[in-house]
Amino acid sequence: MVKSKLRAVGIISIACVCGWFVMELEILGVRALSPYFGSAVYVVMGSVVGVFLLSLSAGYILGGWLSKKAGSEWGLGISIAAAGAWLCVIPAFIEPVCDGMYNIGLDEKWGSLLAAVILFGAPTVLLGTATPTTVRWLTKQASDSGLNAGVVLAFSTAASFAGCVVTAFYLVLVSMRHTLLVSGTVLVVMGAVILLQAVVQKKKDTGK
Repeated sequence: MVKSKLRAVGIISIACVCGWFVMELEILGVRALSPYFGSAVYVVMGSVVGVFLLSLSAGYILGGWLSKKAGSEWGLGISIAAAGAWLCVIPAFIEPVCDGMYNIGLDEKWGSLLAAVILFGAPTVLLGTATPTTVRWLTKQASDSGLNAGVVLAFSTAASFAGCVVTAFYLVLVSMRHTLLVSGTVLVVMGAVILLQAVVQKKKDTGK
């Protein structure tokens, strides 16, 4: 019973961590693009928020598909680790990507939208896979699916709120490069832990 509860807490924690970093990246994304497209901040905000919403919807579909596979742990572990690696390298690409939007003649609206897609679309899709996958891991019988989905969404949304507030109030005041590097490293480590757990579980299953 205790082991089962600890497992549930661990699974929900994965969704919470991903929810936190999605909102952190969204806030930092606005900060990153504003110096290049900042004469109309509402355009930057609209572009970033729109891209994150669309990317999350794609991530939910991908996560739902992955959750049906036998090796869903591998899929989620790789997705989270890849998202973390992407976060680590984002700062190096902000300037060339944003300058490139002007070089090809795009205005603030379409330039900020395309830059947001290039810089933040992929990691947001990858982090979005966590929600449906963790719901599937928690669900042992069909009658529990609704409750499990509600619990995961509630806690991950609360974590997203915390990530939004902490980033907007504090993290924007420190180095964006260092913040993304630390955040990306945390995600890489978490992805590696999930993959390691998958290896251990496979060995146990094989040994039976």
